[in-house]
Amino acid sequence: MILSVCPNPSVDTYVHFSSFIPQEVNRSTQEQPFPGGKGTHVALGIKELGEEVTLLGFWAGPSGQWIKHRLEEKGIRCVGPEVEGWTRTCYTFKTGDDFNDTEILGLGPVVSKNDLNTFYELYSKELERSDITVMSGSWPQGAPSDSYAILIDLANKKKIPVVLDATGDLLANAIQKHPSAIHLNKSEAAVYTNKQNIMGILMDLAKNLKVAAVTDGKNGLFYLSNKNILHGNVVIDKVVSAVGSGDALTAGLTVAMLRNYNNEDTVKLSVACGAANCLRHELGMFYKKDVERLLNKVVVEEFKMEIA
Repeated sequence: MILSVCPNPSVDTYVHFSSFIPQEVNRSTQEQPFPGGKGTHVALGIKELGEEVTLLGFWAGPSGQWIKHRLEEKGIRCVGPEVEGWTRTCYTFKTGDDFNDTEILGLGPVVSKNDLNTFYELYSKELERSDITVMSGSWPQGAPSDSYAILIDLANKKKIPVVLDATGDLLANAIQKHPSAIHLNKSEAAVYTNKQNIMGILMDLAKNLKVAAVTDGKNGLFYLSNKNILHGNVVIDKVVSAVGSGDALTAGLTVAMLRNYNNEDTVKLSVACGAANCLRHELGMFYKKDVERLLNKVVVEEFKMEIA
């Protein structure tokens, strides 16, 4: 079983406009809500690939209950403390102009020290029935910057592998606890490493990590494993929406690690999941049949430069 940690879930909403005019009244033509938050997208991808998954999050108000209900309908078990306030809402604009795929990320609830302690206790309990854990995204207001580091430390003590997707201080503190693998996009990795080229980024990450997946948009995935680097990419005919593709890739990476895939097959599944997300209108979701169709089209090559 896989434990997906989503500390800050959200109602992700596509808001459609024929056009968006700044400083004017704009009326939407359609609104589509989806269960969201990075860890939620990861859990949905894991379930679609056929693996059992539990989602751990903070749940606040009617919006939190709506997300849980939608996920449980899909067979995803949801656990976590219920807290004051409302689970956040995040918006993605769908327009015919330059504002297309503009994102507005809500704040969500404020969690107390007691809420955090309950969360940590539930996490430790869920680890007992998990084979691997994946943790993604931001934390709600009130959580300290070492929150992921605390979770990784607990997992390490139980010898449970950890896949991490985080940024900023959350990432910096977590890496000191040596997660089993991380996934970042190139921009996020550049901020953390203070390097701009992909080789410099990977060389820096290799100092503290055995496995790192760094994505670079249409340039594909660079996968570092024990100082060896593979590059994987696939060409798709039409991108409907790339929103959530990184989370889809994280889901593929986590499932590949659970199944003990070799490096090449890990890259293939990860890239195929990320690409499959681009083929559908649903936000942060992909379909297994698309992944299976793309798997054999993923080109994997050794990245020739070696890390000292």
